Amino acid sequence: MPYAVTPSPLPEDEPASRARLRRLAAGLARLCSVLALLLVAFGSVVLVLGLVCGGACLWLAPGAAYLGAAPDGVAGLVPFSSLPWPTRLAYAAKFILAQGPLLLALATLHRLLRGFADGATFAALQADRLRRIALWLVAAALAPALGEVLVAAAGHGVDRAWFHAGSAYALLFAALLGVLAALLRVGAAVEQDRDGFV
Repeated sequence: MPYAVTPSPLPEDEPASRARLRRLAAGLARLCSVLALLLVAFGSVVLVLGLVCGGACLWLAPGAAYLGAAPDGVAGLVPFSSLPWPTRLAYAAKFILAQGPLLLALATLHRLLRGFADGATFAALQADRLRRIALWLVAAALAPALGEVLVAAAGHGVDRAWFHAGSAYALLFAALLGVLAALLRVGAAVEQDRDGFV
């Protein structure tokens, strides 16, 4: 079974450094849960303001979006409420496409950290989770381009950016996680060989 997780060692047999690492992973897993809840709450507020409340307190400008009062001195600032409904729906879809992969990456990171907290350090399942996080980051990096296709099809787009600097960072981080997933898979194979050696 490639996804079998080795049972956690008993606390009295566990080195202090590994116990600290497990506590840290559990704390970070809780932090991921809080961040995911905040991301969902923020996304819900933006969608409700944009689609239910007629775009109140939402502003778009080339390269930026604003929530709250209209900022001063921003060139090309457009109130979201002035956009036609097809464009508003396209921007809502673009927003969901941008936030969805980040939320899924956070959920997968939470499971990865819970696995570490439960003692599954070198497990094939953990390597797969790292790989999935990398794939979600790639999706997040490509989401602005796909969202811009929707906005261009609807017309009246304000922000014409197809690729953001954050997308480049997401792709770089995804590549790093891909390498770490491969290393974790090698570590899982070494640990399995060690455990099978008599």
